[in-house]
Amino acid sequence: MRWDDVNARARGLATHLLDRSTLAGLSGAPDWPAFVARVTALGYPLDLAGGATVEPGAFDRAVSLVASARLHLLGRWLSSREGVLAVVLEDEEFRTVRSLLRGAAEGASPGARLRASTPTPHLPMRALERMARAASVPELVRELLRIGHPAGRAWQDVLRQADAPDLRELEWALARLFTERAVRAARAGGPVVRRFAAELVNQENAWTLLLAAPLESGSPADRDFLPGGIVLTREQFARLRVERDGDRVLQELRRLLEGTALGAALSAEPFDIPSLEQRAASARIAWLRGLARRDPLGPAVVLSVLERIRAEARALRAIGWGVAFGAPAQALARLTGEAA
Repeated sequence: MRWDDVNARARGLATHLLDRSTLAGLSGAPDWPAFVARVTALGYPLDLAGGATVEPGAFDRAVSLVASARLHLLGRWLSSREGVLAVVLEDEEFRTVRSLLRGAAEGASPGARLRASTPTPHLPMRALERMARAASVPELVRELLRIGHPAGRAWQDVLRQADAPDLRELEWALARLFTERAVRAARAGGPVVRRFAAELVNQENAWTLLLAAPLESGSPADRDFLPGGIVLTREQFARLRVERDGDRVLQELRRLLEGTALGAALSAEPFDIPSLEQRAASARIAWLRGLARRDPLGPAVVLSVLERIRAEARALRAIGWGVAFGAPAQALARLTGEAA
């Protein structure tokens, strides 16, 4: 499979992305109007009807639409190699639908549910806005079923099996659905694309081990295991799933995942759970860029640009909300870690 044509175009698109130093400069904006003015002056292609008076929620949405347009553009260039984009979009949709689920369960405002969500071909902005207004989880499920999204069917099965399934059961069913789809989409892309998908599965398994409460005695220890990753086996996962010492779980994950992008994120000091997802994304980008230097005609080039588009959007939205709420510039500057 040839990648040289789309890689050349992806490199051109990457020249329009905001780098780490530029984002750090934005984090020092003294107030919200100054922040919006700086973003606009950089030529970032926002469609903002209100200019510097735009609300943070509208800014968040505009950034999402820019990221979505760029992903769509790369998708057109990929043509028959769209499996690469499919892997990335599966991960993006997973995060978006999970946010909608949590928002429906908590009764959050529609704006909060859509924060940091990126529209995709299967979940356009109009559909996301409608689902963000769902009054309950069953209503959200009905909306997903109405548009034929597979998450609706997966959740419908869970709801049929239990009168009141907890949020964890629904989230795990969602993770299982999307990791299976990502792994399947990666099969035709070659070893680098398959490894990328496996890194995403690794991350979900590690999150379960680090964040979920240990299973009680008698529960199947591998119940939450997601197949398709690398290094971490079902047996190792089961052993760590019942471990009650969190430090021991972390040390064992560091040992098992050494040499992977996620392993690099887990080993970075100081260890910090809230920033772990950002560090994992940054480590994936670093890994992909290293591969791209060694094989400039392989798929790592376009994969790294796809990840950088997502990283730029996450950082820009997070910095924007931070400036709007008066967060210290030093804290906001740390949000630029994913960008290249």
